[in-house]
Amino acid sequence: MIYLPEKCNWFPFSDEPLVQSLFYAPKFCDPQVLMPEESCDGKWHLFFHSWIGIHHFISDSGIEWEPRRMIEVRGHSPFIFYENEKYYLIYEKHEKEIPFVGQKRADGGGETSSRIEIRSSTDLLVWSNPRLLLDSRNVPYAGDYLKSPRVSRPQIIKTDKGYRLYFGASHLALPDTSQKVSRYFGYAESSELFGPYILPENPKPIIEPEPDDKWSNLGCGSIRILKVGNDVYAFQCGVYWNPAEKRTHSALLMLKSADGIHFERILDKPILLPSNRGWASSYIMGCDVRYRESERCWYCYFSANGETGKKNSFESIGLLIGAVPVRTINPEY
Repeated sequence: MIYLPEKCNWFPFSDEPLVQSLFYAPKFCDPQVLMPEESCDGKWHLFFHSWIGIHHFISDSGIEWEPRRMIEVRGHSPFIFYENEKYYLIYEKHEKEIPFVGQKRADGGGETSSRIEIRSSTDLLVWSNPRLLLDSRNVPYAGDYLKSPRVSRPQIIKTDKGYRLYFGASHLALPDTSQKVSRYFGYAESSELFGPYILPENPKPIIEPEPDDKWSNLGCGSIRILKVGNDVYAFQCGVYWNPAEKRTHSALLMLKSADGIHFERILDKPILLPSNRGWASSYIMGCDVRYRESERCWYCYFSANGETGKKNSFESIGLLIGAVPVRTINPEY
């Protein structure tokens, strides 16, 4: 039994983050969670990235977390796909230099194009060598006006035709804070998990900013895809200009689709907005959403930052809960 997310009341678990970023890694971004019933060891697993790469944390409760290891240096935006008793880690990879640690690119350059890679594991500890899934240089709208094309925040779902790889494309540096956000959202498909992934004919984004949209007029932002029954949900961190405050903001929005390609917003208001002050007062940057059958509620782990106007604002990970109102008698499936 799954309660539909649009029927739930959503509220923050705490005013403070669950996983606080560190002075040497000030941004913990794009969380991905495995619940105990999904993991091989009965523990909670959390994956996210900092400027160093992809981190792996574990927990007995889903609330208090401890670090396990670094998985992929320079990796970004991890996603876990499970099939045939294997875990597949899909992520963005680039070759941008890491400052202070002496790792330089062979060509001596700085900003580079990115790509999407995949690695596999049976125990969430030992991972295979990476394989390429998609190169940003093959996505026409990933370059936009950028010096180097960019694909980001990959995720995979199973379809009746095989596999669909969703990804963010291009990015925008917001004019008032220089915060980088995804401009577009697109997809490619393959009959095999390892590809090749083919873009649709006449490729173009399936979600992009709308100038007249109150909540997403600058960039589509991070989007998390989730299958619920026969429908596909999208939890979108839409990016917009707030005319009252005269600054940019973001909001966590809920969209729904019957085919996973054509999405419509199903709630008039966001399920989460930045707070007035504190650690999550600037931007809601990314999220992962899971349904807990034993508790009949949704867990939405999200990353957010504060310190408006500062380029190096801290980004940490918090928790949003989606619970069915007590008065609900006949839940939908």
